[in-house]
Amino acid sequence: MQPARCIASIGVVAVFALQLTTPALASAGCSPAVGARSFATASQLRALNATVAGFGVRATGSPAHNRLISWLERRVDRLPGVSVRSEPFAIERWRPGPGLLFSGGVVPVAGAIPYSDPGLRSGELVRLPAGTPITAANAAGRIVLRDFPALDRGYLAEPLLDRDMVDAGRAGAAGVVVAFPFPHEQVKGYWDPHLGTHYRVPGVFVGSDAAAKLVPGTRTTIGVLAARAPAVTRSLVATLPGLSSERIVLDTNTDGVGWVQENGTVALLALAEHFARQPLRCRPRTLEFVFATGHLHRPAEGSEFRARALDAEYDSGSVAFAFVLEHLGTREFLPRDGSLQPTGLAEPSGWFAGSPVLARTAATALAGRSVERTFVLPGSDPPVPGRVPAQCSFGGIGTHFHSHLVPAMAMISGPWTLWAPSFGAAAVDHDHMRRQVLAAGDAITALAPLPREQIAGPYLDLRRARAAGAPTCPHDLPPEWAPRS
Repeated sequence: MQPARCIASIGVVAVFALQLTTPALASAGCSPAVGARSFATASQLRALNATVAGFGVRATGSPAHNRLISWLERRVDRLPGVSVRSEPFAIERWRPGPGLLFSGGVVPVAGAIPYSDPGLRSGELVRLPAGTPITAANAAGRIVLRDFPALDRGYLAEPLLDRDMVDAGRAGAAGVVVAFPFPHEQVKGYWDPHLGTHYRVPGVFVGSDAAAKLVPGTRTTIGVLAARAPAVTRSLVATLPGLSSERIVLDTNTDGVGWVQENGTVALLALAEHFARQPLRCRPRTLEFVFATGHLHRPAEGSEFRARALDAEYDSGSVAFAFVLEHLGTREFLPRDGSLQPTGLAEPSGWFAGSPVLARTAATALAGRSVERTFVLPGSDPPVPGRVPAQCSFGGIGTHFHSHLVPAMAMISGPWTLWAPSFGAAAVDHDHMRRQVLAAGDAITALAPLPREQIAGPYLDLRRARAAGAPTCPHDLPPEWAPRS
């Protein structure tokens, strides 16, 4: 408590600050849920998704990515009451170009492995089975042929693909060819790993039909026609004031490929437009919409840098919680008879929530909108006793906020179509997407007037434990350059 001798002026300042940061209850007449009739329709969400996908491959810092960011900036800047600012990041950009492969003739290439080394190299083609490390003894001067890892979903292969590319560079290999068990047309433009680490060897993906033409022992030439150059990319931070300056932070990334990665931009636009139409008295807290860069160039992961900033200021009372939206409305495609085929179901999605109040609110919102196959979860990694938090991962960029002990929720799926842009609009069910986004809006509306401590729940104790020296999650970002040796 303040000493009795505090002068009156300090008391006035304290009361004024409390009014700025303490959320007010929404006024009578404010709806407890998002009005579905006035919210963006499924066809409107589809049109927005088509616009985003229409920019093409939004490689971080590329002209297509910059055009998308500028379009998003204009879109949110014209909303009533919204102010927009940028957070710039310097990167060594990788601009994708075609991949080439000659092995007893021209072999169709589905795409260059992202951030692989530009140029042409030749060597003997050698097949190394899964589990066989790539070393100088078996790969120096050769082109390594690998099968795409046999996993439940394609995104799970990223650490294995990254390790192979790094190991091939260290081993002095001439290049890497990764063969999918799916046809060329389905994996055209496949984009993973998305670490943004520049590799030391060229690498390409081929479909199963092209892979059948490859004969180990054949003299083979591999090429990647890409370009590297210094560039600046930026995140957008759009702020919509509420009755309190304490913020609810909504986040997604802007760089991506196709209709799935990243259609969270569509969700944030729809939510920003909805909340901007509400009268100030119906916004108990300020809303911050973060359109982050760097998810396809993770040394400049904008969501991580935003999470670091929120972590640093959280204890001052300026942040309520963060909510990340990614890969929404996705349809399930599974391998069958040598290709990826639709099951007719929604891809399973996680709605991760780090406190009991956040989890209950998520469950209520999903039930209220009849959102199928979206499950409320505490994390996607095995818990580690004694660590704060015990589970670090929210499956995607929500991890950055949760692992920094900022109260967080995240909605995400990981379909086979995530990094395979060839599926186009067929990858997304926009009716399902709309139900998910409406549920997200309902959760934000329900949480907006709740006390900060109630929303945070265990996060407050976790932050105190971290301050006392308890182990916590790693926050290292990938290196911009793979090691040479």
